[in-house]
Amino acid sequence: MIGGDGGKSLKRFVVPPTWPSPPRRHWVPPKTWHPDPSWPPPPPGWRFWVDGKGNPVRGPVGRYGGPSRRAVYAGAGALMLFLGVNFWALSAIGMFGGDSGDRTAIHFADDSTTPSATPTPVVPPKTTQHTSAPPPVQKSTVTPSRKPTQQPTKRRTTAQSDDRAQSTPTKPSATATKTIRPPRPTTSTPPSRDELLREYCLQQGWDPEYCDPDNWPSGPPPEGP
Repeated sequence: MIGGDGGKSLKRFVVPPTWPSPPRRHWVPPKTWHPDPSWPPPPPGWRFWVDGKGNPVRGPVGRYGGPSRRAVYAGAGALMLFLGVNFWALSAIGMFGGDSGDRTAIHFADDSTTPSATPTPVVPPKTTQHTSAPPPVQKSTVTPSRKPTQQPTKRRTTAQSDDRAQSTPTKPSATATKTIRPPRPTTSTPPSRDELLREYCLQQGWDPEYCDPDNWPSGPPPEGP
């Protein structure tokens, strides 16, 4: 029996009737005691601990028939967790409570009613590049000279000189008025200036005497037939 103030008994261990009797009447099982496995099970709902008046009570912590230490520790931990959560909730309510929400709402309302100036994109002015018109091309008019020059020789004898250019090389002209030497397949000696002029007059249908520089008149050459 576990005693209290004034020697009054508080809790007493009671064994089932099917178990062996305890060594003494006020015997209390040790903390590590367990019944023998060969003993029959106790009746359903049997209370191992009673008070001095015989009423069933909760047994001591850690003794057989009473609450285990693990259950007590788990209950104490759950109680501490519950108290901690409640304390945190009360602190959060006190921190975020009051008129702080109204001030925030008023602040947001003032900001929303104030029109915000949106920046207007600046469009750069379009620059038009004025392109100057090209200068007009002046057409040059070539007036034929009164004396026969190299120009009609180049213009009219080009087709014949191209056909014979592969067989006989031409001699470059010494002066600006010397015509291109026509090829002579029958002779190996280069023709003279008078012969070239005579050949040119024959190709144009003119009188060979007219191609002689000494006989050239001051007027324009006669047209061919």
